[in-house]
Amino acid sequence: MRLAALPLILLATPLMAETGYSCTFTVECAAAGECGPADRVAEIGISGEDTWIFLSETAGQLPGSRLSGHGPALPFAAFGTGPASALLTINSDRTALLSQHPGDGGAVTYFGTCEATQ
Repeated sequence: MRLAALPLILLATPLMAETGYSCTFTVECAAAGECGPADRVAEIGISGEDTWIFLSETAGQLPGSRLSGHGPALPFAAFGTGPASALLTINSDRTALLSQHPGDGGAVTYFGTCEATQ
């Protein structure tokens, strides 16, 4: 049923998005080190200077920033209202790492892949 909401996320990205990424995360690791299966999606919409990140089907768009870095990796940061933040890195081989920091010390890291969208 989670995938049924995915088209709604894609419609919510900026209409003039030039590029973007659709990511699926299949492994979740808690800050304490315990890992297990995950079923998570994230979408990134990029239009000019604007970057929007959707971390779930139910969360609204978060303003994001592409971070400068060295090499072929694409690092992004997103900040919600309050102390929560997220870091998302897409590597040149399409593997991806999403690290969510809710502000209460319970950080979670997700591992998966991303595909470019047009």
